[in-house]
Amino acid sequence: MPAMLRHVSISADDLPRARAFYEQVMGWRFAPWGPPDFLQIAGAGVGGGLQGRHTVAGKTLPGLEPTFAVENIVATMDVIAANGGTCLTPEFHIPTLGRGTTFEDTEGNIAKVMQYERVWAPIPIDGAAQLRHVAINADDVARAKGFYERAFGWAFTPWGPPGFYQTRNAGRGLMGALQGRRSIAGMVMPGLELTLGVEDIVATAAMIGALGGKVLMAPFHIEGVGELIFFQDSEGNVAGAMQYESVQWPE
Repeated sequence: MPAMLRHVSISADDLPRARAFYEQVMGWRFAPWGPPDFLQIAGAGVGGGLQGRHTVAGKTLPGLEPTFAVENIVATMDVIAANGGTCLTPEFHIPTLGRGTTFEDTEGNIAKVMQYERVWAPIPIDGAAQLRHVAINADDVARAKGFYERAFGWAFTPWGPPGFYQTRNAGRGLMGALQGRRSIAGMVMPGLELTLGVEDIVATAAMIGALGGKVLMAPFHIEGVGELIFFQDSEGNVAGAMQYESVQWPE
């Protein structure tokens, strides 16, 4: 079974500031869980956490850090290493959740994989932004394609511009993409780039600016998909937000 996106963590320098930003802009709810500087997110369409910014194996974790569910963590760690990636931590265990590791792919992008102990169902919140898309930015698209096909079991098909691929294997209700690494407004985009689905892109952009964030590009229309912006949150993390048109998403 292909690896599925199950969780996203947001790193923050100021947790109360970040919490206020995402509560008001994205309509999410937060609750304390585990360590003192960790809050669970409800409403994002996948599991979520808000945490203090930290490093692993001397590497600063990305602002929005995805975790992918796998069936066998030991086998996944072996195949990551065999295909040019690096496991940055030994296998760890989070009680009641599962066993996982933080890894670096062939392109230097950082994420987590976890063998979960139980099936988790997201709690819907009316009007809350939903995680809808994950894009992998690569310095060598062919190399990254081979890595994610073999390590995660994803299938890629060409779509749109040269060197751009789509995958429908990233999770229920999610689309995925593989593309060359690029910059927007002079900022290098994060390795695994997440896009949140919102109801009103104009209202979302205004709220982002009012709460200490920054819209990095004017709304851009993608034919048959929707209106897209990229933004920087109150903590300097970069992500996308899109007002989607009526499109079919993977079940």
